Amino acid sequence: MLWKRLTAIFLLAAGQTAFAQRSDDESICDYYAAKRYGESNITTQLLLVQSIVTLAYAGGHDLLPDADNGTTGIFNEGLYKGVDVYLRPWFDGSKATTNLNNQPVGIDWLDGGATGPLLSFLNGSTSTVDIDKSTNQYRLFTHWFTAFGFVYGCSSAPKFPRTGESRGGPLSPAYVHKFMNLNQTHIGYFIEQLTLASMAYGFSYEDAQTLSTFMNARYNVRCAPAINGQLFSICFADECPLAQPKPDCDAYKEIGPSGTGNGSQSTATTAGPGSATSSATTTSNSPGSTTTAAGDAGPSQDSKPSTAALSGGAIAGIAIGGAAVLLLAVGLLLYFRRRSAKPQLVPVPVPSNGYGSPAHPTYSYYSSNPHMSMASSVPPETYMGGHNTVPGFWAQPKPQEMSQGGHEPMAAPRPATMSPQIAEMESP
Repeated sequence: MLWKRLTAIFLLAAGQTAFAQRSDDESICDYYAAKRYGESNITTQLLLVQSIVTLAYAGGHDLLPDADNGTTGIFNEGLYKGVDVYLRPWFDGSKATTNLNNQPVGIDWLDGGATGPLLSFLNGSTSTVDIDKSTNQYRLFTHWFTAFGFVYGCSSAPKFPRTGESRGGPLSPAYVHKFMNLNQTHIGYFIEQLTLASMAYGFSYEDAQTLSTFMNARYNVRCAPAINGQLFSICFADECPLAQPKPDCDAYKEIGPSGTGNGSQSTATTAGPGSATSSATTTSNSPGSTTTAAGDAGPSQDSKPSTAALSGGAIAGIAIGGAAVLLLAVGLLLYFRRRSAKPQLVPVPVPSNGYGSPAHPTYSYYSSNPHMSMASSVPPETYMGGHNTVPGFWAQPKPQEMSQGGHEPMAAPRPATMSPQIAEMESP
C-alpha cells in the first residue's frame, strides 16, 4: 500500500508541475503576466515589462524581497564577472555616444529625474513610472517599454504606448550603438541586469537564462551576419567573440541607418541649444545611375526635343515583318490543335507534417518569429527577429499587428537636443 501512496503523490506532483508549465503557444510575457497579476492583457503585460525594465535600470535589490543582491542597476556602479562596470555616462550626456544622424553627440537621457521616478515606482510611492513627458528620459523609457515588450513576446506589445515620433522605420541596432564603443563586459552587465530583474518578478531560472543566452548570442558578438538587412551586433571591441558559424565583418564597415544595403539615403541634422531640430536630406543613387543636382533639375537651354521621320523602305519592312509574324502564329495554332491530348499530371500534395505545415511554421524576420526587434513605429524589433527560436518560449505578434497603427500614440514634445529618430522595436 505504501508504494501506491508514493505513486499517487508522485503523479499528483507531476500533474501540478505540468499544470504550472507554459504551453507551447504562450509567450513568456503573457505567461508571467497572468501568473503574477491574475490575467494576461495589455494592462498586466505593460505593467510586467515596466517593472522589469525599471528595476534593471534603477536597481533596488533592497526594495523587492525576491531581488538578487546583484541587481545593482544599469545606471549604477556594478560588477560583472569581477570587473567594475559603470554605464551611466552613456546615458547622462557626459559621453558623445548617441548617434544623431551618423554623428556622435552627447545627449542627457536622464533629464527626467534619473533614477528618482523609477525608484518611486519600485517602492510603491507612485502607481506608474511618472516621468515628465517633456524630457528625453520620458521618450527613452517609453521606447524601452515597447521595445522590451517585443523582446519578451508580449502579445499586446504593438498596442503599448509610444511617443509617436518615429519616422522612416526602425534603425539598425548596429547603427544606434555605432559610437558607444561597447565591449563584452558592458553588454554582458546590461543583459545580466535584465535577467536578474526578470527573476525578481517571477521568471524561472530556466526562462531567465534562455532570455540571457538569446540576447548575448544576438548582440554581444562581433560581425553577426545581416538578417533581412538588419545588423544586430553591437559589440565592436576586438575582445568580442565573432558570431558563429559565419561572421560577416564586411557588412559592418559602412553601417547605415537601416542596416545593410541602405546607403542610398543619408540625413544630416543640426541642432543648437534651445532651437528646433532641422534636417537636410541628400540622396545618392546606386552605382551606374545618374544623379541630378537640385539646381539642374530642369532641362538645359540647349536641350531640344528630337524627332525622326520613317522612310518609305522602313515602312515596307515593318509591314512585311508583321505579316510574317501573323503567318507564324497561325501555323503554331494549327500545330497545337492537331496534337494528341496527353494524360494530365496531377500534383502530389505535400504531406501536412512538412516544414510548411502549421505544425512547423516557417519563420521569417517580420512574420511568426517570436523575437522582435527593440521597437519602433514598426516593430523591432528591428532589434529582434530572424533567429532560431526555442520551441514554446517566444511568441511574436503577427506582421500586420506590428506594422499597423493599432495603438494610441502618446504625444510628447521633442526636446531640442533629441534625434529625430530612435531605434524602436518593431525589431530585437
